[in-house]
Amino acid sequence: MKYDYSVIGAGVSGMSAAIILSQKGYRTALIEKSDTTGPTIRGFTRHGVSFDTGFHYTGALGKGEPLDRLFRSIGISGKIVRVPFDKNGVDLFRCLEPSFEFSCPCGLENIRSRLNDAFPRESEAVTAYLQLIWDAYQRLPYINLDREMTSSVFHFGIHEESLGEVLDRLTANTLLKSVLSMHCLLHGVPPEEVPITNHAGVVASYYESAHGIAGGGRRLAEAFDERLHETGVDVYCRSRAEEILVSDSQHITGIRLEDGHIIECAGSVVTVHPSFLLEIVPDRTFRPAYRANLAKLEDTSSAIILFGISRKPLDMLRHSNIFAFPSTKTTFCPREGIIEGSPLFITGTRTENTQDGAEGFIAICPVPNVKNAFWSQYPTHNPASDYDRFKEEITDRLRAYIEAVIPELKRNINFAECATPCTLMKFTNSPTGSLYGVKHKMGQMNPMPLTKIKNLYLAGQAVTTPGIMGAMISAFLACGYIVGHETLRKELKECT
Repeated sequence: MKYDYSVIGAGVSGMSAAIILSQKGYRTALIEKSDTTGPTIRGFTRHGVSFDTGFHYTGALGKGEPLDRLFRSIGISGKIVRVPFDKNGVDLFRCLEPSFEFSCPCGLENIRSRLNDAFPRESEAVTAYLQLIWDAYQRLPYINLDREMTSSVFHFGIHEESLGEVLDRLTANTLLKSVLSMHCLLHGVPPEEVPITNHAGVVASYYESAHGIAGGGRRLAEAFDERLHETGVDVYCRSRAEEILVSDSQHITGIRLEDGHIIECAGSVVTVHPSFLLEIVPDRTFRPAYRANLAKLEDTSSAIILFGISRKPLDMLRHSNIFAFPSTKTTFCPREGIIEGSPLFITGTRTENTQDGAEGFIAICPVPNVKNAFWSQYPTHNPASDYDRFKEEITDRLRAYIEAVIPELKRNINFAECATPCTLMKFTNSPTGSLYGVKHKMGQMNPMPLTKIKNLYLAGQAVTTPGIMGAMISAFLACGYIVGHETLRKELKECT
């Protein structure tokens, strides 16, 4: 069968793009090399506890908020059940030196009030920061649907301030800076590197609202699957795209798969990592400068992730998360082979059939990605005993570190399993095992949805911010060039 469009990569952005195109009447094929669609968000189950991997919680899913509109537009809103986090305390910031805790609520005014209570001498800085974040958020495409769509919506991050520069300009209070930058753990770029607009694209959504989904990432993936079927998308799993076929006149003619099968199509939306795009596009199709820019894009750091089960219920993690910092001097830049002293993000999980009220949790500790020389001693293609011993050692170290930072978990963890950057490289299709894919950092030119090849469009994390909403927005941006941005934006306005 010949298709109007193929979509390469069946993550959230790819599934969203396929549904959008199919809803508009385009015959669409979705190509994914993994066994299932949404491979990074489906998670796994151990001892009756479901552990989410690529999805933990999301912002802006309240009624009429940006992610809610996106879900409604592609027809999956009615297929999921939202689980609101505690609006009075979504994220708990915990610092050990000095000893300090701050519970971040939802709602700009609530956050402003809580910050002013905690930092009474910093009210001007707090007000200025929150206004700047909200203004930057409202400049993003497909967030503010009343803003004119021009090329300028993409040109942030080159000449604007970094989050670190903004905080240094507004305040000298190191504790306040730590609180206002804790959400850097959700996009993997340190304050001194992340453009303020990119940071706002992540953090402001959580300032609006915070929700989980009943059934977690697995249920979200199933909802996407149901909608793909309903809209008539043909899904090709276990099908690695080997080459994008391009005619001499720079038109796409099809996708050649690894097994030699060719999917004929007149256009494609590619959602994979830019380094993989370079492998499947003929050399002659992109200018050398463009190829060089894609090749040198820097990835975010990776992580050691501990999946644990506690012996008793974790009330503190039921509908909130912990951002733990040993001190205000804690750096977001991961250090080679070092866990102790690093920041931690800890979130609760879903319980299915455990006994005695035990509950699960996930702890994420940033470490260098596999491009770092430290990881060269642990080749991913050879599950050697050295790597097994390393995983056992790193699990024990991280477990002990978590218990030191979160005393509530001390002598309370009866199961623990660990993922390393090598694990992430294998299961997330990331060439470096990065936690959030390509960095969005000051001075780095990330790819745009449009390319020089007719009917070839790019979507995915590298184009926009990480997370469910960022992935979906990238799909709408790419598809907007096919069906019309104003058409999609008008429909989104009606999804309230």
